[in-house]
Amino acid sequence: MSSVRSTSRTVTFLFPFKMPGMQEPHAAGTFDILAEEEQLDVMWDARRTTLSILLRYPGRIEALPVTAGDLEEAILNDRNSGVKSTLS
Repeated sequence: MSSVRSTSRTVTFLFPFKMPGMQEPHAAGTFDILAEEEQLDVMWDARRTTLSILLRYPGRIEALPVTAGDLEEAILNDRNSGVKSTLS
């Protein structure tokens, strides 16, 4: 029998952002990231983790599945968006 453990954290985007699966960039803001970790039914300790970001729209909330890599890349891009380039 497998068990599922859920955790959450928040992430703040300072600039509009777009991740795979999104048609349009989403406005900046603070978003909940839900992680569900399911223990796999195998002889060793193995787990599958799925992530979702909760996107808020007027009158609704959408849970968009994301990978850890896509989420970290979006966060890094957001942080780098505020850095002015010194190259001409």
